[in-house]
Amino acid sequence: MQRRTFIIAGVAGGIGLVEYGFFSQYMNGLHDPASFSVKAYEQFGEKAAFKAITANGDFYVTSKGGTPRVDAGGWQLQFDGLVAHPFTLSYKELLNLPSFERTMTLECISDPIGGNAIGNARWTGTALKPLIERAQPTAEATHVVIYAADGFSTGHPLERVWNEENFLSYRMNGEDLPAVHGYPVRVFIPGKFGMKQPKWVNRISFVKNPVRGYWESEGWSDNAERWGHARFTDLRNGATLSGSKLDLAGFAIGNLDGIKNVEISFDNGGFWRATDIFSNPSPIVWTFWKYTWVSPVPGNYKVRVRTIDGKGRVEGPGPESIFPEGATGQQMLEIKVV
Repeated sequence: MQRRTFIIAGVAGGIGLVEYGFFSQYMNGLHDPASFSVKAYEQFGEKAAFKAITANGDFYVTSKGGTPRVDAGGWQLQFDGLVAHPFTLSYKELLNLPSFERTMTLECISDPIGGNAIGNARWTGTALKPLIERAQPTAEATHVVIYAADGFSTGHPLERVWNEENFLSYRMNGEDLPAVHGYPVRVFIPGKFGMKQPKWVNRISFVKNPVRGYWESEGWSDNAERWGHARFTDLRNGATLSGSKLDLAGFAIGNLDGIKNVEISFDNGGFWRATDIFSNPSPIVWTFWKYTWVSPVPGNYKVRVRTIDGKGRVEGPGPESIFPEGATGQQMLEIKVV
């Protein structure tokens, strides 16, 4: 996959996605998502999803504007607001904290059905919860506002930010965070779309009322929970297939509830069949599925795929639009078997 660069912007009649292709080593346009092959990783079995790492130079980029220049030597992360012990953390102090490497799949809320604003990387960083405990929010604090050096902000309920999965990251696939991915530090709130996980983070403030951030104020989801959705890879809309056994494959991703099942339909959702999930190592990493279609009858088909998450929620036909909650509806492809 090549790097995808997006800027979310206001357009006539609503909020839309404006794509800008730049012919440079950093921004080299839009690439066909069908080029990503889940089948290519089947040999790795249960660990396959961990092996499917998106290179830094190929990882999608979404920003509200340009990339700020932030000097790590002067960078500070401020914890303030309704806390007993406000403090400021330097980059050097951050690097001295206990660290870990965590594989996580990140997706933009503006990723359309079958789109490619999604990537999987190994992120190095430190847990956020101990820093919140150090700040010690007061009884009045119910929400958190996260600010970034580019003027971006977003809010979360305090209980969601307490989650042990949340972390600050300063390395991506073994390298310092690239500037476009938040150098020197970004924050991750796994299970949410990317818009709730700011790059270039520089302040975390505790407040007593909900605060709508930059994109939320423009009508985008304040929750931005990434509900479970399944997608095809290795298959294009309009494809013509032949053979006595056809192997179909793809991925599924959701929130912290994880993925329980993936199902496929060959009659536009009339009847569903279970697929084989061969790699499902973590709720915060994409899940890989496959299905062997035996002796398919020649004809035209509308093939759908859907997921059932860890709490039993079944992916529906919609939403199909990225605005305002993200396009987490079912993907449908029209194919022909000869």
